[in-house]
Amino acid sequence: MSEYQAQYTIPGLLARLQSEGQLEDREKAAEFIRKLHTRDDPPLYLRALIGLGAFISSLFLLGFLFASELIDEADGPFLVWGLAFIAAAFGLWKRSQKEGDASFLKTFLTVLSFTWMAVGKTLFVLEFSKAFDEWGIFFGLGLITGATYFVYRLTIDRFLSCLGVCCALTAAMIENGFFNRGDLEEILPMGLSLCGLAALQASLAAYLLSGRVGRKFLPMAYALVGGLTANVFLLTMQGPRLEERSGFPFVMVLGLLLAAGLIALLVRAAGGRQAFRNPRLLAAMLGTIVCGFFFSPGILLGVCLLVYGYGHHDRLLTISGGLVMPIFLFVWYYDMELTLTEKSAVLVGSGLAMLAGRFLFFRGGAGEEADA
Repeated sequence: MSEYQAQYTIPGLLARLQSEGQLEDREKAAEFIRKLHTRDDPPLYLRALIGLGAFISSLFLLGFLFASELIDEADGPFLVWGLAFIAAAFGLWKRSQKEGDASFLKTFLTVLSFTWMAVGKTLFVLEFSKAFDEWGIFFGLGLITGATYFVYRLTIDRFLSCLGVCCALTAAMIENGFFNRGDLEEILPMGLSLCGLAALQASLAAYLLSGRVGRKFLPMAYALVGGLTANVFLLTMQGPRLEERSGFPFVMVLGLLLAAGLIALLVRAAGGRQAFRNPRLLAAMLGTIVCGFFFSPGILLGVCLLVYGYGHHDRLLTISGGLVMPIFLFVWYYDMELTLTEKSAVLVGSGLAMLAGRFLFFRGGAGEEADA
């Protein structure tokens, strides 16, 4: 298919549009593109290092505060200390914005600010956890995240805070009887609640990634994807045991929900309703539904991330999908109640089926382009 593809550079594309009379002011277009690619935050790898370093520093700082008895483990006051650290972190971050992008002082102040912010939020949440147990962590973290999200504009903090809210909600649901209690009447509603939570997280993430909202919501979208992955992994690992106790197919329900999401991505990528006129795409949709019944939901989640990331040129989601899918493939293969010979036959058959599908789709696509 490479003969049907063309490689463009941004200057070359602008020059071609201008030569064809479709671009009036090339300088304005170039400035617009530069603004789109301008980032207030460091590159991704540097943000990851900042997050790791700040996390380690915050652990040692918390340990020092408790070991030195500056903060009483029983009485706190955690709320006062937490707000003090958050205010100091915000001041350091505002000071760092006055430095140049390549300044060492800016990087140092950013790391220090994030460290203090992590400590402050932890202490703030501890106050709520003392009063409301596991739900206190969710409400406290949700409250402080909502209060700082739009004023403390550090991407790594936004992402980790939102991811913490997602994980705290899941943990609170688990602690309230999903896995730890033997009451069968609680298993079904809590299992359906987790499936519904996964569907809600996927829907919100898709909306935030659709481009209809500002880029400031991207960390929240990625955090929702992380929370969705955690929920899918949890239900995939615990689903069979829960099905034995309740008789309800939680894993299959989650798989069908993700299959529906993958079908929606296929329809959107194919141009909308006209996808239903293509017999090959209809066959792909039917195969996706079948996969929802028999495959691990995590595999479908990985495919969804790969399709969405590749279609929207989102490298982070593409990498996430590439990491998620092999993990769930391994879990699915390991959990199959088959002999090694039968598992090998399943792998060979799956590979042959994918090769056949690829051949049919590429052959059909090439023929259609040749006819056009």
